[in-house]
Amino acid sequence: MSTTPPASPAPSPPGPSSRGLRMRETFRTVVADHFADGAAPVHAELVFSDAPFDSDDEFLCDFYNEILHQGTCDRYTQDGVPLLAVLATDDRVPPYERMSLVGLLFRIATVAGRDEAECWPQPRSCGNPAAEARARAAVREAVPRLLARWEAEPVIVRMPLTAIAAAFPTTEAAQALLPELRTLAGRYRGRTLPGDYVRLAGTVIGRRENLLTAVEVLTSQYWSPTVRSAPLPGRAMHLLRQMLDRLLSTARA
Repeated sequence: MSTTPPASPAPSPPGPSSRGLRMRETFRTVVADHFADGAAPVHAELVFSDAPFDSDDEFLCDFYNEILHQGTCDRYTQDGVPLLAVLATDDRVPPYERMSLVGLLFRIATVAGRDEAECWPQPRSCGNPAAEARARAAVREAVPRLLARWEAEPVIVRMPLTAIAAAFPTTEAAQALLPELRTLAGRYRGRTLPGDYVRLAGTVIGRRENLLTAVEVLTSQYWSPTVRSAPLPGRAMHLLRQMLDRLLSTARA
């Protein structure tokens, strides 16, 4: 499914439907520019619609939920990934929203492993494995583009980029990021949330032989645990998700 955006989006007229929706106007401009020569994903319909929203937060909540519905992938999630990647790598989108966009891509890429680790040893009660695999593959395609932004991004965006790298640890782009992660971790000495988080991601990517110990130490002290027998990659992503959520909520405060 697809939708073709207008060539040059016009501002919404004053009134209740446009109140507080500067982010939707920004998204319209970015999407129209990037998808000018082809059809945008179906999820762009909400960006170009005149659906009434009272605030940016209300619009963004609906928009993101259309792509990752209540934390689960559906058959259209993969189509929304290129749209999120375009928005996450355009400087016209404010850093705080790029932070959220990259964080959403991480959640899409890791939903299957995280849920499996959380439910273990019981089977997952919901999920669409085929849709999850396609969505993860779509995020993987975007990884080089996302991580290439590292030098240009502020720390608040580098944090979810760190999680993206850890979600695809064997990719060339993630491996190339290791020196930058060590530098970033060096800014947060001692047992601090940012430092623990970046060091855990670096362990996932570069020192996997130490990963079990790192996950056990962190979950036993700070975070909702997963059982030791659960698949280790999923346990690590489950932990990183909790830590990233805390970091993002602090950045928004």
